[in-house]
Amino acid sequence: MASEVSICNRALAMLGANTITSLQDGSTESNVCNAVYADARDAVLRSHPWSCAIQRATLAQLSTKPVWGYDKAYSLPNDPHCLSVLELKEDSQYRVEGRTLVCNTDTATIKFVARITDPGQFDPALVFALASRISAEVAYALTQNRTLSNDMWAMSSTALINASIYDGAEVGSEDINSVVFEVARA
Repeated sequence: MASEVSICNRALAMLGANTITSLQDGSTESNVCNAVYADARDAVLRSHPWSCAIQRATLAQLSTKPVWGYDKAYSLPNDPHCLSVLELKEDSQYRVEGRTLVCNTDTATIKFVARITDPGQFDPALVFALASRISAEVAYALTQNRTLSNDMWAMSSTALINASIYDGAEVGSEDINSVVFEVARA
């Protein structure tokens, strides 16, 4: 089962760097991994509607209406944190503005990408995509090698596309067009 440390060690191995025992073990490698891990995780999760990160929620309406353009405002989920809204069940136009969803419906039920902090819930392809992203982000800091850093970014892009395809193979017919679009966009 994947852990934050095992994902970072996989990223470090891609660079030929020393591995770590924790994200706070005091080494240069752990300091750099600790600095980028959460942001890299969120960026990778946000980049595709990963099956392991999709959740649904009915939103709480806010008492303050939008100043113009929409009639209602709703607070996005914080537990788990909403990284990206995929769909509004009420099939209405909406917009995400900061941590608020604005629309013209009396209720707002969404499908969203949640911040998943337990890497044990990640698909193996997602683990590889995240490790590749981390290796790209820390490559120059650890090696001062621009060519290697650029190679890691290219590998990260490829890993993300491949992981998206694997994940997309497990969707039902209702989502197939959105997955094809997401992969083409990546």
